[in-house]
Amino acid sequence: MRPYWLDIPHRPSPALAQDLKVDVVVIGAGLCGSSAALHLAQQGLSVALLEGSHIASSATGRNAGFILQGTAERYDRAVQVMGRERARAVHALTLQNHQAMAQAIESHGLDCQYQKRGSLQLASSAQEEAELTAACELLNADGFEARLIPKEDLPPALTQTGHRLGVFLPGDGEVQPARFTRGIVRAAQQAGCAVFEDTQVQSLDAQRPGQVDVLTQRGHRVQASLAILATNARAGQLSNWLVDKVDPVRGQMLATAPLPPLFSAPIYANHGYDYWRQTPEGRVVLGGWRNLDPETEVGHEERLHPGIQERMSDFLSRFPWEEQLQVTHRWSGTMGFSRDGLPLVGPLPGQPGALCGVGFTGHGFGFAFLAGQALAAMVQHGEHAMCTALDPRRLS
Repeated sequence: MRPYWLDIPHRPSPALAQDLKVDVVVIGAGLCGSSAALHLAQQGLSVALLEGSHIASSATGRNAGFILQGTAERYDRAVQVMGRERARAVHALTLQNHQAMAQAIESHGLDCQYQKRGSLQLASSAQEEAELTAACELLNADGFEARLIPKEDLPPALTQTGHRLGVFLPGDGEVQPARFTRGIVRAAQQAGCAVFEDTQVQSLDAQRPGQVDVLTQRGHRVQASLAILATNARAGQLSNWLVDKVDPVRGQMLATAPLPPLFSAPIYANHGYDYWRQTPEGRVVLGGWRNLDPETEVGHEERLHPGIQERMSDFLSRFPWEEQLQVTHRWSGTMGFSRDGLPLVGPLPGQPGALCGVGFTGHGFGFAFLAGQALAAMVQHGEHAMCTALDPRRLS
């Protein structure tokens, strides 16, 4: 059950062992919370970052490490649901997120296996082929770079497994998610942020801005002027308003032993339900198939689904590997799915002294780093374009 990404050594920061007073308390050290803590500390504010387990141990370290543009919906569907102008604006935010991550990797010298090889979306049916073609045309019309790959130009390994068309998005990338997030936390610490792991928050009282009170399970308190709630799938445990706005949805993953190169970029298939990539070491990291049993794959328990895991293994065995296929890691992770498929970034209704960055709907690495930066800007300046576009109050 241990994610492949978490095989790397990690020396946790100590748990909070006394009461504390800071300018801003950030709850949750995933990608969004870590980013918010870094940008706040860089602005000279006193910041406490509280993590209930260990950094990157939850969804941030249990995904595929894709840095994708767009939402969980393909662009044609996003246009239908949100309208042309809003879909274009939200899509642009994800490209800004990638740019911000790349800048952070360079400026902090992060060793996180970052690559910008683009991504490939695949169609395996006539319906999906028409949807991908429509999405590609709309992306190009709205100024985004996308390229149709006909069946004859796809690698034989993909056509032999039933894929009949692709859309290549050259602006996408990939990263070792745990290494990236832990690197951001180290940078935040160097900027003066106090980090506490194994510090689970029991309650958040942010009824009065300037008088925020956070109580941990060990009975210690953090007093702050403002709180940022960044616990994604678990946000409803600290905010009654978010209980019916963000749902915990489980995703299944596996990783193989190193294999000869077969995939040159991260791949999405089957309407985004199936996804995989090959790491620099040659390991295949594969996830998805949640649509086989969506009712069961709900909840906070990080457990394996034998049926889905078996189907994932069967899928991998269809490819023409030159050597024996060996699965070395199997795990699951819980994502926070919002009710409208978009993150909630901005003021937290019912808690005037709090902001939130939650509900990333399986695309945390497409939104969450910029979301943390946006929340830090909200603290300092009271506004940010991302918080306007993804204001949680839209679901009120």
